[in-house]
Amino acid sequence: MKPSLLGLALLASLPVACSTASSHSLYVPSAQIRSAVSTPGSRKPPQQAHGKRNAASLVEESLHARGIRFGTDGSVPALFAFVREQFPLVQADQARGGDVLFFDLGSGCGLHTGLVETAESGGRIGFREWRDGSSRHSYVTPRDPFLRRDGRGRIMNTFLRPRRREDPAETTYFAGEMLCAVFRVD
Repeated sequence: MKPSLLGLALLASLPVACSTASSHSLYVPSAQIRSAVSTPGSRKPPQQAHGKRNAASLVEESLHARGIRFGTDGSVPALFAFVREQFPLVQADQARGGDVLFFDLGSGCGLHTGLVETAESGGRIGFREWRDGSSRHSYVTPRDPFLRRDGRGRIMNTFLRPRRREDPAETTYFAGEMLCAVFRVD
């Protein structure tokens, strides 16, 4: 059977890199995890189909760089499903660098994600996220989820959504209010 032109083009576009030692890699069966919001028949993840990155791609790239091999449809809900099945859930005050955070933006846990970069003894967690077309360093303080800034002016909880006049009274805005899961990824 001859390979198709599309198949050859896809193979040519794959990056060439050295693999980590098998003792440092986690193998996950090749079945792809798809989000309930993915388009049936779509083979490319959303960030590739539109030429843009998203929050899931930032986290997936980090996991792949650590030798964790898996496939999803490129959406945050699909990444959440994979991480929830493969890694242990930990308390937010136990977060450490490399862990994966998930946030509930109002429609259930797992609609936004970030990577823990720093975890301070006072409970403030610095994390990397992809939002509004760029990578950002943000903060979440689970011990004080409603505090925007502390007495010294340090950001304690980043805004994850803008305030709008039409928002219902129960709308959440701060990362601390929306943090719903932390997974230990070793």
